[in-house]
Amino acid sequence: MSWNPFRKSKPSPKQTGDREFEREVARFNQLEGATKKIYKDTKKHGDALSALSKAELKIYQDLTTSPVSQDELFKEPLQECTACAEKLDELRQELATRNQKTVTEPMKKFSGVFPSVNAAIKRRDQALQDYQKYQAKVLKLQEREKTPQNQAKLDATNQALAAAKQDYEKQNSVMLADLPQLIEGRIDYFEPSFEAMIRSGASYYSKASEALSDLTNKLGWKKELSDEDSQQQLQQKLADLKALSIVEDG
Repeated sequence: MSWNPFRKSKPSPKQTGDREFEREVARFNQLEGATKKIYKDTKKHGDALSALSKAELKIYQDLTTSPVSQDELFKEPLQECTACAEKLDELRQELATRNQKTVTEPMKKFSGVFPSVNAAIKRRDQALQDYQKYQAKVLKLQEREKTPQNQAKLDATNQALAAAKQDYEKQNSVMLADLPQLIEGRIDYFEPSFEAMIRSGASYYSKASEALSDLTNKLGWKKELSDEDSQQQLQQKLADLKALSIVEDG
């Protein structure tokens, strides 16, 4: 499709034929979208950790006041479980705080450069539109009768065209130089955050495992039952309860 100088719509990189600029803008848009998504996801992760702790503590609070566990046999185990849940809550708070400082906040700061980059892209596109506008005016004036008045207009428009071309080429050159540097710079910027996230997760799960192992030792649960064995035990206990005369079918 040939370029129409009288179109008022914003020209796309495809219309200008500037494939390199189009490619860099597409890469930048991907980076912007991915960074914002990661920022939102890390915030959700922190909220999920908090929700998990609240739900876990609520279970033990409900069990403590529930008829299901109103027996001395359950008193000490529930206290130990509650203490363990509180310890896990502390660990999750530490994890959330570290992730906030090392991942969420850096992502937010990095996102802070996007508005200025998008503004620069718009300025470059506006410069291109001005350049194309003066090109169209020059072509139109060249088709007019060669009078002194028309020649004066043509000379003035040619000067404006030269200035517009210089402005566009300058802005275009800056964008083609800076966009790749910004995009490639993400690696050095994100690497410490990624490492911190992995180390924080490893520390949390290690300490959480220790806390849970300590809990099972305190409760005397030395032998670990498989899911199948645990299910069989529950089925047997349920069968015993159903065998009571008060729950027989009428």
